[in-house]
Amino acid sequence: MHSRMRIHGLSALLVLLLLVPTASSQITHDMVDAEVALGPVETAPLGKRMSVSRVSDPVQVPFTGIAVEIGSTARMVEVDVRFSSNDGVSWTDWEATHVTASPAGGTFLAGLYRDEVISASKYEIRVLADPASITIIRESGVFDNTRDVDRNVPEGLVAIAGKTTGDIIPPPLITRSEWGAASFKGGSPSPLTTGAFRFMTFHHAAGWSATTRAEGIAAVKAIQDFHQNGRGWSDIGYQFLIDRGGRLYQGRPFLDGATSLDQVPLLALGAHVGGANTGNIGIAILGCYHPPEGSQCAEQITPEALNTYITLFAFLSERYGIEPELIRGHRDFSSTACPGDNNYVLLPEVRTDVVQLLIDGNAPIGAAAVTAAEVKAGNVHLSWDVLDTGTLASIIIERSIGGSTTAVAELDPESGTFVDATAPADVEISYSIVGRSVDGRRQELASVVVNVDSPLRFTLTSAWPNPTTNDATFRYFAPHDGFVRIHLFDAAGRQIRVLQDGFLDGGSWHTTSVRVDDLPGGVYFYRMRVDGFSGTVFDKTRQLIVR
Repeated sequence: MHSRMRIHGLSALLVLLLLVPTASSQITHDMVDAEVALGPVETAPLGKRMSVSRVSDPVQVPFTGIAVEIGSTARMVEVDVRFSSNDGVSWTDWEATHVTASPAGGTFLAGLYRDEVISASKYEIRVLADPASITIIRESGVFDNTRDVDRNVPEGLVAIAGKTTGDIIPPPLITRSEWGAASFKGGSPSPLTTGAFRFMTFHHAAGWSATTRAEGIAAVKAIQDFHQNGRGWSDIGYQFLIDRGGRLYQGRPFLDGATSLDQVPLLALGAHVGGANTGNIGIAILGCYHPPEGSQCAEQITPEALNTYITLFAFLSERYGIEPELIRGHRDFSSTACPGDNNYVLLPEVRTDVVQLLIDGNAPIGAAAVTAAEVKAGNVHLSWDVLDTGTLASIIIERSIGGSTTAVAELDPESGTFVDATAPADVEISYSIVGRSVDGRRQELASVVVNVDSPLRFTLTSAWPNPTTNDATFRYFAPHDGFVRIHLFDAAGRQIRVLQDGFLDGGSWHTTSVRVDDLPGGVYFYRMRVDGFSGTVFDKTRQLIVR
């Protein structure tokens, strides 16, 4: 009977481990100075609740606090900690930790900190939860707040202003007041640098994933809650955060109360990289991107988030004088997997893209619109209007097929026409009207997608003009019948316009114009979705900039 009960216990534990949503453990790793192994799980009824506990291995470093990651199907858990004497004979009374729940559910982060070093050889973690729930203590570690930059602000810090002009327009910013930040703790924020900015650091906020604005706000507030109340920092550790939809959130307060990046704010010292925070700007993407840590950590960065990262890095580089080669990952400074293997491998490409954006800029150098793109006798006939010559020195016609782009003509910066007699058949071809400025900057002014024959698949073209102030036009092709929805969204993900919402016959091009003169300037997105009998058969989003 005893043997059978033991087998059943092991089976139950296995089921428990399989059923509780897999988390990253990265949440704990990025909060602690040293990871501490935990002993076997002990469970016992405690009143109307179930107690799940684990005792740590001996702690080998001085520490002032601990962080613990909990996985549970319960809506909320209570986490207590007690400490052993140095000789391991006696234990302190249980102390309640601060518990922060992941907005995505299934994961909790608990923390306890003191102002002085804790004299103990081990600690025990106890989780109290509904006995009907499945609960596990995943990972734990210790930290030493006496070493934190928040408590040991370097001498000689000065507020350094960036350049007020440049060629990079920053992403829209969701400010602290907009996401409902709690107040900064412990006085006033300190300046970021002693005289020069040193690094821009790529993080991932493991376990706190978010795609929509509402999810992003919830995740950022949860991160701030634990950073302040579980970790003991003055505020959220990062200067900026980005969700998977590409939205940018303000982290630490700006010293001058700026409400946008256009104002080139005075940046505050953060607490995102132990021992290397001075002059270091931290930007975290919400989500977990380290596959070895489990299914929740297998995320790939979205194109929207990567574009925001590159634009923000380029803006910070241009305005604050940080060279792109100084973009780093968190793991370059300390023993952590952050920003995750899936992100870290992208850093060389990110640096290259930032350099290119600094060369090209994203501030308009002129404006143009493709007015016609027709196929006649196998040739593609392009017509365009130059709407604003700005600083244009020339117009370049570029043809893109797959991943290959070729310049097929360079002309004077004026309205005109061009016939491409070398366009291949049966492939989608993108033609871009690229402007070259008098100072050498290159920028796409307009584009159109054509096919010498009818397209073989759904197609959504770029809008023209883009950027625009009054209206914009784009085309789309449906090779077969389907229910087509096209909506316009703002940078926060709010629906602004319904441009198409109904059944369309296939086999023809359609043209849509959208007025934007009543919209505030910024970045917008139009998204086309086509539903068929088998579900969504096409889903494409393109960007529209309103000036």
